Amino acid sequence: MYNKILPPNSQVLIAEDKINREIEALAIEINQDFAQKKVVFLTIMNGGMIFASALATRLNLDMEMDYLQLSRYGKNQSGGQLVWKYQPEVNMHDTHVILCDDIYDEGHTLAAAHAWCLEKGALSASSVVLVHKNHDRTYAQYKPDYVAMNIPDHFIFGYGMDYEEKLRQLPEIYYIPQSK
Repeated sequence: MYNKILPPNSQVLIAEDKINREIEALAIEINQDFAQKKVVFLTIMNGGMIFASALATRLNLDMEMDYLQLSRYGKNQSGGQLVWKYQPEVNMHDTHVILCDDIYDEGHTLAAAHAWCLEKGALSASSVVLVHKNHDRTYAQYKPDYVAMNIPDHFIFGYGMDYEEKLRQLPEIYYIPQSK
């Protein structure tokens, strides 16, 4: 169906049914861990929007939803300087914040968002990511609390993650194998 818009040589890395199973498993865990807590669920845009929507519809929590926009990538395939584009106005004082993002690559974005939530008075800030990219580059001194899937170090797109700011809408996660 998407062959006309996919970059040449794109391949499915993670199929839609596996993504859905992993999101369901995360939701069960998060529902247990945050039961009886007042929650603020913050989506990190733009990448986190599809994953956050899928996860949020499975959460049975007393929660307020908002988003923040913080990025290191833009149209690049590797991270640059951290840029805040939007900070939510939701009151985080005395709440438990869940930060929802598409990918944990090096952790700088989530580390900054986590610190910001605590500065705004959150009792706790936990992060959930769809994919954790395994590699040997430098990571921030921050690790996500919930991870749906661990993947090899590929440039990936689909399910919220972009290819030159496009193709976020794909229901599966794709990659382009590197030439040998």
